[in-house]
Amino acid sequence: MNGKITFVGAGPGAVDLITLRGAAALDEAELVVYAGSLVNEKLLERAAKAELVNSAKLSLPEVIEIMAAACRAGKRVVRLHTGDPAIYGAVSEQFRELDRLGIPYEVVPGVSSAFAAAAELKVELTMPELSQSVILTRMAGRTPVPEKEALERLAEHGATLCIYLSAGDLDGLVEKLASAGLPPETPAAVVYRASWPNQKIVRGTLNDIAGRVREAGIKRQAMIVVGRVLGRDGALSKLYDESFSTGFRAARKSDGFRGRTAIFALTAAAAHKAAEIAAGLDEAMVILPEKHAGAVHAARLVTYPEGDFAGALGRAWNEYDGLVMVMAAGIVVRHIGTLCRSKSSDPAVVVCDEAGNYAVSLLSGHLGGANRLAADVARITGGRPVVTTATDVQGVMAFDELAARRGYRIVTPGTLKRAASALLDGVPLELEMPGALYEEFYAGNPRFHLAADTPDITVKLPGGGVFRMVRRRYALGVGCRRNVPAERIEAAVSALLARYGIDWEQLVSIGTAELKREEAGLLAFAAEHGRELRFFGADELNAVEVPNPSRMAEEHVGIRSVSEAAALLAAGPGAVLVAEKAAAECVTAAIAEVKADE
Repeated sequence: MNGKITFVGAGPGAVDLITLRGAAALDEAELVVYAGSLVNEKLLERAAKAELVNSAKLSLPEVIEIMAAACRAGKRVVRLHTGDPAIYGAVSEQFRELDRLGIPYEVVPGVSSAFAAAAELKVELTMPELSQSVILTRMAGRTPVPEKEALERLAEHGATLCIYLSAGDLDGLVEKLASAGLPPETPAAVVYRASWPNQKIVRGTLNDIAGRVREAGIKRQAMIVVGRVLGRDGALSKLYDESFSTGFRAARKSDGFRGRTAIFALTAAAAHKAAEIAAGLDEAMVILPEKHAGAVHAARLVTYPEGDFAGALGRAWNEYDGLVMVMAAGIVVRHIGTLCRSKSSDPAVVVCDEAGNYAVSLLSGHLGGANRLAADVARITGGRPVVTTATDVQGVMAFDELAARRGYRIVTPGTLKRAASALLDGVPLELEMPGALYEEFYAGNPRFHLAADTPDITVKLPGGGVFRMVRRRYALGVGCRRNVPAERIEAAVSALLARYGIDWEQLVSIGTAELKREEAGLLAFAAEHGRELRFFGADELNAVEVPNPSRMAEEHVGIRSVSEAAALLAAGPGAVLVAEKAAAECVTAAIAEVKADE
């Protein structure tokens, strides 16, 4: 194993505040796993030859699996964290897992937002006769704080306080500091996104800082500095771009939205909010009028001529799985009416206001995932999701929502309405489903009874008939160069599965070209996962229509497509390509869904 994992502190935001060592690691990286919406994406431009993985919605095991597989395949891996990894970086659990696996790693420090904020405030945090100590801390929130480190107890020391992750409850923070005896005239400052182009600085005292911050529209991602070292006259600084914030990863990957998302905006302010939302979502593009193109990172941008909003929306309707519209709901309603076809095929549509206060699930709430997309958007902006579907209002897990979250396919769509009505009417129902899902969603309600613990889901309906869902099953298509090791194939496939939220257990077969029948690495990969490896001849593969044929492969081996065509053939009749060809080093992979019912 000659690979290398380097944890790099990206600094507070400005691209030139990364360390030279961190920049060199990015220059050499072959895989970069970065904290999406927290790290300045312009830093990723340094990693020109690297595969980029946004970890915003990945769980710890998924992150470790991706990094470990790449390292074992001999790749140089950078785990890019905001600020300095040692300060609220959530790195210790990653260190422990890598230690357990026996995988070495290095850590490159970064500039923390506390020191970036001090630089922007032009203050020294330690000054003679005022304060010779600095306390880095946070308020208790989702992560508890030890009793002896409660903010009110720390404030009693009179040291300079640099408070992270607490801008969402400034009123509560001020109350705690006042209870520690700090006078109302104690200087305080809040620096939003220190060193970013849209930085904001608010100065005041404990008496008025909360109100000033509310007026500035700051909700998250801000450093709070409190102490006498700030004691100079000041006022609200010039406000720059619209606010930017980040959100929490959904507790379960399946609880978040999965798919390609387009974010539309019509005004300059909405364009900045769209860029903020896009940075926190997977596979998101921002679609803007050409005049606002400068507001968004170029790799995420699609533009259209002035006056062609309807045309751009129509094209995106068929191309993307979800649409986030940062504009008035009325505009959206008037434009999508002629585009709507079916709840089983229409994309998720969410409407968000320019301030990010509300994210409204407008269309395809369950099967399309708009309810989950609204929740994701609200987490990013610090706003509130607005969901109006009846089962969600009643707190009951809808069957079509369960299908979308946990990878099931509805095979009796004609009885979905009856099943939904039975849920809403409070009718007792017998369920056949995995016991774990029953315990998670239905066991606490006496009107549901688990009739059998089964891998698929069947609901016995009042008056006869059933509603049935089966676990989605997929086939993997793989192409590779000669003598590629199994570890490298593993890394490529693991990344693709994580990207699309597909479990290994859902893969039922693997397809490739006949000429790979003696490829040791591919054979070992299939054997390791206990999956059938199917081989297809050139004529079979060339007969399949695919979105990404390869002219080079056709010239060299006489095959237009290996991974996409093999995935579709391995999946059988009616298969649909759900993950187009993804190319990693010497490996291509694609995934098709098996549609034929057992």
